[in-house]
Amino acid sequence: MCGINGIIALRPVEAMPRLLKNMNQKLQQRGPDDDSIWTSNDLTMGMGMRRLAIVDASFAKQPWQEKDICLCFNGEIYNHRVLRQTLVGLGYHFNTESDTEVLAKAYLHWGTSCFEHLEGMFAIAIMDFKLNKLFLARDINGEKPLYYFINHEFVIWSSELKGLLTSYEVLRKEKALINPEALNWYFRLGFIPAPLSIYQSILKVKPAQCLSIDLSTLQVSTFDFWKMPDYAPHFNYHDALFTLDRLIQDSMQQQICINHRSGLLLSGGIDSSILAYWFKEMNPNVCCFSLQTHSDRNDESFAAQKIAQYLGLKHEIIPLDFAQVQKQLSETLCYFDEPYADSSAIASDTVHQWVKNDIKLMYGGDGADEVFGGYQRYLMPFWAEKIRSYAPFLRSINRLPLHQLPDNNRVNTWVKFLGKIGTSPSEDILNISQMGMSESILKTILLPHWQYQPHTLQELFEILPLESPLTLARLWDKQIALEGDMLVKTDRMSMRASIEYRTPFLSKNLWEFSQKISDTLLIQKGVTKYLLKAYHSTLFPEGFQQRKKQGFEVPIATWLSTSLKKELLMLTSSDFLQKQGIFDAIKMTEQVRFFLQKPNRYKFQLWSIYCFQKWYEQAIN
Repeated sequence: MCGINGIIALRPVEAMPRLLKNMNQKLQQRGPDDDSIWTSNDLTMGMGMRRLAIVDASFAKQPWQEKDICLCFNGEIYNHRVLRQTLVGLGYHFNTESDTEVLAKAYLHWGTSCFEHLEGMFAIAIMDFKLNKLFLARDINGEKPLYYFINHEFVIWSSELKGLLTSYEVLRKEKALINPEALNWYFRLGFIPAPLSIYQSILKVKPAQCLSIDLSTLQVSTFDFWKMPDYAPHFNYHDALFTLDRLIQDSMQQQICINHRSGLLLSGGIDSSILAYWFKEMNPNVCCFSLQTHSDRNDESFAAQKIAQYLGLKHEIIPLDFAQVQKQLSETLCYFDEPYADSSAIASDTVHQWVKNDIKLMYGGDGADEVFGGYQRYLMPFWAEKIRSYAPFLRSINRLPLHQLPDNNRVNTWVKFLGKIGTSPSEDILNISQMGMSESILKTILLPHWQYQPHTLQELFEILPLESPLTLARLWDKQIALEGDMLVKTDRMSMRASIEYRTPFLSKNLWEFSQKISDTLLIQKGVTKYLLKAYHSTLFPEGFQQRKKQGFEVPIATWLSTSLKKELLMLTSSDFLQKQGIFDAIKMTEQVRFFLQKPNRYKFQLWSIYCFQKWYEQAIN
């Protein structure tokens, strides 16, 4: 696990070594174990990396040079041992036990087709001097980040914006500007998905995408090295259970590392309890960690403790102390480098900061809901079809005085649901994913030149299969919410603590398997994640506790209306907003005070405003 950086210039850059060292320094937390750079003799190109050593800690030094290539990569190739055996059979010899050397020789043998052979999480940069090209590639889920900037003079790339901006501002002699489209997507979604970043001209490599950049002209082309197969479902229930068991075991065997002390985020739900079961079989020395809050609704520790006790695994409960959260809240939010409003990042950061002195590897059940259809919102397309004929009524929902309705979770859920139904399943999915500001609110609070009708993500529906609304919703989430939200949280918060985070449910084989089973094995009679729940019942006794699905949440509605209220009002005061020049100061102030009347209903909107202003305050100053 590492942080990677690089620069290509069409003219020599005397400061190239210093720039790369500065970029590396910005990524120190991603890789505290090694710091190294490589530059060409003419100082027109270079690479740098910070390393968190997991596999072959002593010998796998990067940037890696071999024959006509130089490469850096961040992540882990889980099937590197199998690939090594294949490559040995093809006549290749190895000097280390590292996945880095496997990747290098895989590229030398297969070229960019090697990415198709990889099972893992990665962001890769390969300079091929024979082809005179740079290749930038990212894993199929987008677990590892990769930002880049390209113009007619320079290419700059980095694992994090903080690294890229260091060289961008020197080489471009200017600060990066906010991207209006990204700004609008942020307030709609609560995060900024690939290929966008918060800054103009700085983009993210998309999941399963490879960029090919000519080293002489900086001309760029892209291709997808993997696409979700469109299989016809052919598994019956019993065959599906048998295959699922094998694939989960295979993924766990690939990812479990017994050479480092490992931790498992155990929520008491079915996803993490399945992982806990296989840890008991494969590495019983794992320590399970759960978060304890002051809210019964959000407290997962009791349910998790029952799982750990039943399996005989070590278990540690971590208290969520708001006094401590407040002390590090600015540092937590600003580590993302761009606006990010998933409040569960606070919980994730709390866990990783608690264990960082003892744990080097952490595992979690992330991705199981997307792979196996676990979210309640996946039921929406089915319900929407039944009541779509009432569309004229539904469209009037947004004109009703909703603020006068009771402020409770059930009412809030139905209000949001009815207001999201569109004219087609793809419109339903696009709407339900936008849980933040509505278009009408954004037109009210943003100054005219910041108002933007975003379009980038809608293009995804043109390449996704439309036959099954459930498949469409799952693959939308894979490309948008997983990449831009869930995996951003786990990557940044684990890396802030210099911990590697692994997600066994996000294996390529499990994704492809999920395409071979029918929708009724994913959701049946309103039961989401049907097959995975059935599998869970084969591992644990009948009637054993299955904790109701609960997000990894913190009580932000309470915080925003009490402890954080003063700061929120300061960040949305007329003076602050007028200097900022993005929002209509009067209307934004009014909107925030309106939201604060019903903080439970509008907590997402309030939190997205708070997080944006915190980011802006740090980024601009």
